[in-house]
Amino acid sequence: MTLFYIAVYHNTDSRFFPYEPGHTLTKVISHWRDLPADTSPETIADWAFTLFNADLDTLQGRRGYPDGGELDFLLACTYRLLKLRSLSAGDVLGITTEQTTTFLACEVAGWRRIDSPDNRTGQALTADTVYQHLRRSHRA
Repeated sequence: MTLFYIAVYHNTDSRFFPYEPGHTLTKVISHWRDLPADTSPETIADWAFTLFNADLDTLQGRRGYPDGGELDFLLACTYRLLKLRSLSAGDVLGITTEQTTTFLACEVAGWRRIDSPDNRTGQALTADTVYQHLRRSHRA
């Protein structure tokens, strides 16, 4: 097993259109996951796309499965509770192992490997980020 760090970046310049170098990307959530060492970045990207677009009722039905069903459900719930939009064409994933980071741009169909994007902002999910969101939600 290998520990993978999976970061989701929303494209704030272009939604539903392909990522292009120079587009502004904002990290919205990240996740550490133990997976078999030979898991491809594209397989992880497909998992993330499903997770951040699937209906929660569908994911709930997989809770208790030994392949991470409970973690998937809880991560998808966190994503939605933070009111993050769906993972869409133009968005980017950064998938890191000890050795390397692979960036994949979400296409209309599938994924495209890209060079490390220069225009990235945002940070990993922190307790402070969640508290800020909760304070904003209570004011509304």
